[in-house]
Amino acid sequence: MIDLAAKAGTDIDTAKTYLQALEKAGHIEVVQENHGHTDKRWNLLRDNGLEAPRLTRDGKPVIQGRAREAMWRTMRIVRDFTFHELAALASSTEVTVAPTTAKDYLKHLLNAGYLIVINKGNSKGNGHKASRFRFNPARNTGPRPPMIQRTKAVYDPNLGQVVWQEEPDHDC
Repeated sequence: MIDLAAKAGTDIDTAKTYLQALEKAGHIEVVQENHGHTDKRWNLLRDNGLEAPRLTRDGKPVIQGRAREAMWRTMRIVRDFTFHELAALASSTEVTVAPTTAKDYLKHLLNAGYLIVINKGNSKGNGHKASRFRFNPARNTGPRPPMIQRTKAVYDPNLGQVVWQEEPDHDC
């Protein structure tokens, strides 16, 4: 385990916790254990591909961020959409995307240049009509969805950088 932690660039406790979660989730099994030592050998039972499994300590999949992943995947496939349509299309039996969640995510992605407005909506009167968007193919940076940080900045994990953040208000 010490070798694994060193190769992963993490401490032994973090490596141990993650390996226990992988074992509980059925991704790995112990095939050799030297009692009294931290020297174990594992066998991979389930290959998750390029992305490492995101698991809780008890081996359950992490569900945080799944709505964003579903919306990102859907936007890259669907030609154009409103926030209502995106919420409906991205929802599944495992993930429910609320329209308000889709609306907020689209607002941030629009600011960061990931979307093109093809029909501006209106919010006045009884004829409320939502804006229609199209995914900007020039901003198709990869499979991982951009994240909205607490500071409301947009971070793209595919690029490893903040791609948009609100200008500070210096008029205070």
